Amino acid sequence: MIKKTFLVTGGAGFIGSHLVERLAMEGHNVICFDNEFRGTFKNFSTDILKKITVKKGDVRKSRDWPKYSGKIDALFHFAAINGTPNFYSIPDIVLDVNVRGTFNALEYAIDHKIPHVLFASSSETYGIPEKFPTSESEKLVVPDVNNPRWSYGASKTMGEVLCVNYAKKYEFKCSIIRYNNLYGPRDQYGHVIPDLLKKIRKNNKFSVEGTGRETRSFCYIDDAIDATLIIERKQKNQVDIFNVGIDIETSIRDLIKYFERILNKKLEPKFKQKIGSGTSRRLPDITKIKKLGFKPKTSFDEGLRDTIEWYK
Repeated sequence: MIKKTFLVTGGAGFIGSHLVERLAMEGHNVICFDNEFRGTFKNFSTDILKKITVKKGDVRKSRDWPKYSGKIDALFHFAAINGTPNFYSIPDIVLDVNVRGTFNALEYAIDHKIPHVLFASSSETYGIPEKFPTSESEKLVVPDVNNPRWSYGASKTMGEVLCVNYAKKYEFKCSIIRYNNLYGPRDQYGHVIPDLLKKIRKNNKFSVEGTGRETRSFCYIDDAIDATLIIERKQKNQVDIFNVGIDIETSIRDLIKYFERILNKKLEPKFKQKIGSGTSRRLPDITKIKKLGFKPKTSFDEGLRDTIEWYK
C-alpha cells in the first residue's frame, strides 16, 4: 500500500478517532485536528500518538488550522457538533461550527491543493424521509425552521451544498458520506445506545420517549470505517454521495431486549409521549456503497457487546 498523508478534522471524536487509528495502523501519515470539545486525544493509545501528528484548534478559526507545507492526499472533514441535546441547547454553535468549519475546510483544501475532500454528513439531512429504504436521491428537508432540533440536519445539508459547489468550481474530488446511526466504543452521550445504556445502568426501571416501535439501523463503527476507506480508494466520479450504514432495522423495544440478554438483567421500560421531533424510522439504501465492495461484517449482538464492555 502506498503511504499517504491525510488530514482529519474532528480526529479526536467518535468517528474521527477510529478513522485516525485505522489510517495510522496502516502506516499512513495522519494529522489529527480537533479542539476536544466533544472528543479527546486521550482516545488514542501511546503507540498511536507516536504515529500521528496532533494539532489542537478550532475549525472556525483559520489561524488554528495546521501549518503544513507538504502534500496532503485527502482531507476528511469530520469536525462537527452533534448529539441531540446540543441541537436544542446550543443550535447557534452547532450551526457555526458545522457551516463555518466546512467553509474553512474547503478554503484550506483549495489553498493546499488537496485533491480529495471527504465530508461527514448524516441521515439527518433527510429530515423525515418519505421512502424506505432511503436512497441518496431522497429529498433533503428541514421540516421546521422554528425547531432547533433541525439545526444539525440543516447544517449538514448546507455543508453538502458547499462541498459540491466548491468541488465543481475548483475541480477537486468530493465525497459526501451520509452516516446512519453509528455506534461503538467512544460513542458520546446524546445518541440512542449510550443514553439508553446510561439509564439502564442506573436502574432497571427507566423511561423512554416514544412507543418503542421507532426504528433505527445501527451500524458498528468498524464497518463504517471500512466503508469510508472504500470510498476514499474506489470512488470514480468527481463528486458523489453515499449512504453508509446497514440495511437492517431494529426497534427500540428490540434494542432493550438485546440489553436484557447481554446484561442478563430484567428491564422494565416505561414508554411515554415523545417530547422532541424526529423521524420514526431510519433504513438506508446502501446499494451504492455495496457496489464498491462494502459488506458489513459485525453482527448487532457482537457490536453491542463490545460497546457495553467499553462503557464498563
